[in-house]
Amino acid sequence: MKKILYFSILLTLAITSCKEKIDVQVADASPIVVVEAEITTEKDSSYVKLSLSSNYFNTLEIPFIKSANVSVNGVPFLFDPSLNLYKPFSGYVGKTDSTYNLLVNYDGKDYTSSAKLERMFRVDSFYQTWKDAEGFLEAGYSVSYAGFDNRPQTKYTYFVNGYFDTIVQRDSFDGNIILFDNAFTPVNEPYQFEIPFARFNSGDEYIAIFRSVDKNMNDFLIAYSNQNPDIPGPFQVPPANLPTNITGGALGYFATYDISRWRYKVK
Repeated sequence: MKKILYFSILLTLAITSCKEKIDVQVADASPIVVVEAEITTEKDSSYVKLSLSSNYFNTLEIPFIKSANVSVNGVPFLFDPSLNLYKPFSGYVGKTDSTYNLLVNYDGKDYTSSAKLERMFRVDSFYQTWKDAEGFLEAGYSVSYAGFDNRPQTKYTYFVNGYFDTIVQRDSFDGNIILFDNAFTPVNEPYQFEIPFARFNSGDEYIAIFRSVDKNMNDFLIAYSNQNPDIPGPFQVPPANLPTNITGGALGYFATYDISRWRYKVK
């Protein structure tokens, strides 16, 4: 007991008497190329964004890379300084069931990736159904879609939804990443799916965006979602490098999307 008491006293003295400020110098890691690239079926929406990683405590602007040679399937993507993006020719549209190969040459090194632009399943219509109050959901209209998927299993979908905010007069999205695949939905037959945990009133405008993704992008989005769980304190996921489908030592992703956008106004 005396040893424990003596140790406690010494520890207290050490803590209270230590007033000298100590600065620890942490060496900066070498910058790493970061790639954010998308090929989509929407006109003029495809792009490649290149930047360099920076120190965690760096408050300067993102160090964009503006002098790389970039191409996708041999089509040059040229740097647009107004957007800080590399863009293809005007009118560019990605095609489903096609494989796209990204090539980035920067500072004497090549960074490459390959992804197939998977076809989205068919969304035929949206409809509403009145629902009484249940649990934490108030009475109101549920919104569902009617779909048909004739793709072989397993194909993946990245889904976001939101509403038109009449106060600020713009679309609003909750930022949640919703991922599902056709291993859990009927294949080769019509089906209906109700948007979960949502009720709407007459006049509300619901927004849905579906994107087909390949397995690599599906896994990236799962890892990204796990790194941003919005859970405070000790329940957060420990920081870790996200998976990447870029070869050559870069970080980031190369995604291919077949996109289907819907707006439904509740009657």
